[in-house]
Amino acid sequence: MPEEHSRSPRRYSLCTLKRESGGPVGITNRVEFLNLAGLVEGGTILVALGGGWLLGVSPWSSIAWSGEAVAVGLLATLPILGVFHLATGPRTVAVEMLGEALSRCRWYDLILLAALAGFGEELLFRGVLQPWLAQWSAPFAFLAANLAFGVMHAVTPSYALVATGVGMYLSWLAYGIGESNLLRAIIAHGVYDAIAFGLVVRQYRSTMRTQGSE
Repeated sequence: MPEEHSRSPRRYSLCTLKRESGGPVGITNRVEFLNLAGLVEGGTILVALGGGWLLGVSPWSSIAWSGEAVAVGLLATLPILGVFHLATGPRTVAVEMLGEALSRCRWYDLILLAALAGFGEELLFRGVLQPWLAQWSAPFAFLAANLAFGVMHAVTPSYALVATGVGMYLSWLAYGIGESNLLRAIIAHGVYDAIAFGLVVRQYRSTMRTQGSE
């Protein structure tokens, strides 16, 4: 697995921030990591808004506040967490790349990062790109938007594959059940990321304790 991601091309997402700093585990300073993560994920929001304006697609039109959408989004995190548990290879990559930096963050840092990632990435891929492509073909839009989502997270081929599958699930959550509402996907994505960050930190610290006792 280390050999695989050492040959991967540079990608710009939260999962690759550590490699962008030039080392095998990257930035470990909390403030520097948060600044860079905020820049990347905040930039995703700006790209979504700017791209939506240029393409004539308003991501806000896909979002409707409702308690039901929040509840569905919260429950919808469970299958993604199941994938996180079963996909040991991609999970190990996440621990190797983000574990040290995330472990230096405070709990509210992790929640803020997860909220930014969930909101920004859903706004871009399923709030702008997918609706814009759907003008020509809804099935093509579904595939293309989520392949792009997978490519953004392509730190390894297996990680990209899992991300593409999760993206398809989030698209279904937004547009495939009842009345379309991107809020369901935003909630599920953000809450999942927050929990996953916490699990990554726990696994990283457990690994460090084990290695320290040897």
